[in-house]
Amino acid sequence: LDFRKMAELNPAVEIHELDKDMVKFTVKNIDLATANTLRRVMIAEVPTLAIEFVTVDINTTVLHDQFLAHRLGLIPLNSREVERFNYPRDCDCPGGCEKCQIKYSLHVKNTSEDVRDVTTKDLQPEGNNGVWPVHTSEDNAILIVRLGKNQELKLSAIAIKGIGKEHAKWIPVAVATFQIDPIIRINDEVMDRLDEKQMQDVVKCCPKKVYKYRADRGIEVVDNRRCVYCRECLKVSEEWEVEDIEELISIQQSKDTFIFTIESTGVIAPEGILTIAIDRLVDKLAKVEAEVKKLSPNERQRSQYNY
Repeated sequence: LDFRKMAELNPAVEIHELDKDMVKFTVKNIDLATANTLRRVMIAEVPTLAIEFVTVDINTTVLHDQFLAHRLGLIPLNSREVERFNYPRDCDCPGGCEKCQIKYSLHVKNTSEDVRDVTTKDLQPEGNNGVWPVHTSEDNAILIVRLGKNQELKLSAIAIKGIGKEHAKWIPVAVATFQIDPIIRINDEVMDRLDEKQMQDVVKCCPKKVYKYRADRGIEVVDNRRCVYCRECLKVSEEWEVEDIEELISIQQSKDTFIFTIESTGVIAPEGILTIAIDRLVDKLAKVEAEVKKLSPNERQRSQYNY
């Protein structure tokens, strides 16, 4: 990646949609490799908190201990203040402290005749760290296990800081995708050779409603960013005996504009994920640059030949 050249292009971000769970934005003046790098950093390099260790004291449920531990590890934990925690490997403490781990406890026994749901509401953090599961209300609490009469579950758990590169439970996004910005052009000369029905057929065949028909103007592009490159608008006209019909619509991929859709799991706000990912990417590039500067001129030249 030629990041010096990319910086000269002055990359720009335009936000289209933003709510508590999702952000949709366009990045301009970058190349495909850089866009994919940003996507991968959001998935694999943004730190979050997740349960890593589980100690089961009593378990008379229908699920065995390992199954329960796996389910607990996938529970989203509020990680909006994850930066105040250390990675366990970087902490100075001998065996875990409040700076590198969060402890939880859970103890539920069903003494009724009805089935009792054990959910994230029952998972209690110890101390005043304020790191609760994301879903704890009546309408969105995550089911852990169901208890029959006289069944009991008692356990303790420890959550630590990690990244998605180590395990999927630390991934902060449910969706992290980008689409190359489509460039759609309509050839007016060819369009003038079509009758009204043919124009309407082109408009109707598009599943994403990219086009519209106007009696005084013919086919118009409503929103090129709805296009998913299905090429139905090109296929519908293949059988028509119209001169240069293959030139009616041109669909190309932009080389420097990309539309991102990021959906958070709830552990971090979607705009926070983007901000942290950019910071992580800058840090990584700074480290690479620092190491390159340590090389002698001969070593740098050999490195260029190796690539």
